[in-house]
Amino acid sequence: MKLTTIAFKNVRKNLSFYSLYLFSVAFILTVFFTFVSFSMNDIMMEKISEDGRVETMTRTISVFLMAFVLFYMSYSNTFFMKRRMKELGIYALLGYRKSAMLKLLTFENILICIGALLIGIIMGGFAHKGIVSGISMLLDLRINSGIIPLFNGKAVFYSLVFVFVVVLALSFSNWRLLRKTTLLSLVRLEKAVEKPIKIRVPAAVLGLLLIIAGDWVAIDAIRGKESLWKSIGVSPMGLLMVMLITAGTSLFIYSFVPYLMRKLEKRKSLLYKEIAIVTIPKFIYRIRTNAKTLIMLSLLIAGTLGVFGSTALTMYYPVAAITRIIPSAMEFPVEKPEQAERAIQALHEVIGPGQYEALQTTFLNVRSQSDNLPTEYTLGKEPGFELIALSDYNRLLAQQGRKIGHKQLETNSALLVKYRSDPEKKDVGQIYRLSLPDNQSLDVTVRDTTLANPVGFNISVGILVISDELYYRLADHKLPEFSVMSIDGPDLRQSKTAYEALQPLLKDNPYFASAYARTYEIMYANSSTFLLLGFLTVLFFIAAGSILYFHNISAVTYEQKDYEILSKMGYSKRKIQKMIRRQIQVMYAIPFGIGFVHSICGLVCYKSLLIDDVLGQSHQIIVPVAMALAIAGVIFCLYYFITKRACYRAAFPR
Repeated sequence: MKLTTIAFKNVRKNLSFYSLYLFSVAFILTVFFTFVSFSMNDIMMEKISEDGRVETMTRTISVFLMAFVLFYMSYSNTFFMKRRMKELGIYALLGYRKSAMLKLLTFENILICIGALLIGIIMGGFAHKGIVSGISMLLDLRINSGIIPLFNGKAVFYSLVFVFVVVLALSFSNWRLLRKTTLLSLVRLEKAVEKPIKIRVPAAVLGLLLIIAGDWVAIDAIRGKESLWKSIGVSPMGLLMVMLITAGTSLFIYSFVPYLMRKLEKRKSLLYKEIAIVTIPKFIYRIRTNAKTLIMLSLLIAGTLGVFGSTALTMYYPVAAITRIIPSAMEFPVEKPEQAERAIQALHEVIGPGQYEALQTTFLNVRSQSDNLPTEYTLGKEPGFELIALSDYNRLLAQQGRKIGHKQLETNSALLVKYRSDPEKKDVGQIYRLSLPDNQSLDVTVRDTTLANPVGFNISVGILVISDELYYRLADHKLPEFSVMSIDGPDLRQSKTAYEALQPLLKDNPYFASAYARTYEIMYANSSTFLLLGFLTVLFFIAAGSILYFHNISAVTYEQKDYEILSKMGYSKRKIQKMIRRQIQVMYAIPFGIGFVHSICGLVCYKSLLIDDVLGQSHQIIVPVAMALAIAGVIFCLYYFITKRACYRAAFPR
């Protein structure tokens, strides 16, 4: 029989087993083809990339993407090779040369890769069109999607070449494995590696300590300026964290988990149960072959959850922070009186009366001679405080729909508006000496601090809210002043129409700010980054879920005769299914639990180092991360149920 015929029959007869492999490879090639099509879309690149940053990023991600696809397919190929060792041994006994077996494996790989590539190109073409339409709608790019081809010719050729290289790499890997494998080892390879592991307590304790140390290094970033990340440096601390986590995870799984299982084994009340007496010794016996997979999965899941969570956090936080960066829907310093009138008239014509509120507020500029000044004093365009009357401050908060916290202030007392949260309220009780004309001065005492800034940080950062009496008394000293026009209204923060009505009138005012325009800028500037990270996250999910699936179904297939023996001993089908379920749950729980802890610590580190927390509200950070982790949990639960169903079918074939 010809090798090509055998290859066709092998794939066709084992289609149920190969189906998820084919599906996962097709899914990965779909993501790959979508990414390649997107990166080769000149129309889209011209719209979203002005300085070549996106092109550079796509090239970098492309290399990483190809390496990841190659790694995943190599892992899957090795998995199938090991599963087919007995079959290859039979071919050898029938007189097939190793070169013939290599051709057979190569034909099968070609069949699967071609099938997966065809699916990937078709699905990827539609996915690319959908992504282009979505980004065009989100960023209002006004791209005629009709002129963008469903299948990019260059992307198709690029994908074909890449898959050809993958097949060559897989064939080379198979050749190396066959070359160093004897006939006996082909038949006995599966059993040869099943050796009981020796428990080493020092290694188990060291693994636990290293894994705690790695996560502690990550969490240390919350100490801010006092953390090791600031005193030693981000790069060396990042490298140390990765090394500790990698080494700790390896030793933890290789030594501590079997040590823990051995302890459980000695607890007779726990061991002598009809399920535990089979699953615990079996896990300890197979931990050596499971260890590498569990270590790789733990790190892979940690990376997947970390990338997914940081992407959600990076996308959500800047948009949420706009409520502080630009508290009103639109605002601008009034340079000329007629400028404010023209702006109001333009709004009146475009969105109509009653659809907006406008309030013009006057601030007084003042310097201070004190030595204990807050950091906000120097964060503005020039060092100094901006003074606002309490009544104006409250009217502005009410217009913005925010809660009014202080209705009265004592004379010569002030409310300090903070840039960042200060839970310890270190500035409360401080006395600032304000410099007045003619060498006069006035002391004001900070009675409280707040995060409710009335105007955007591009206009003012160091704001003191003072009583109306003190404000008008200081105004008589002819201090420098400036006025800010704040405009709010229902849905005005998302109103493109309102923004476009004022933008031509205020295009020469560099401090004109719009919540809509700022949100658009953030989405426009980061859309490509989010998209590229999204590609990687999807690939990570597919790889982690598929590896868990293949590993569990392989283990259950190997143990099929054990289940037959258990059945003859009196174990019912339901109990054996429960036993299989426990094994799968352990294989899912260990890497997911370790990866979850690592990713949480990594996200805390990421947030502390890279996100400027101007919101001062922890739940604003928790919400996007929790949503991302919940989505990841749902995806892995879905993989779990698919795996469980496939394992039941493998254990009890019809």
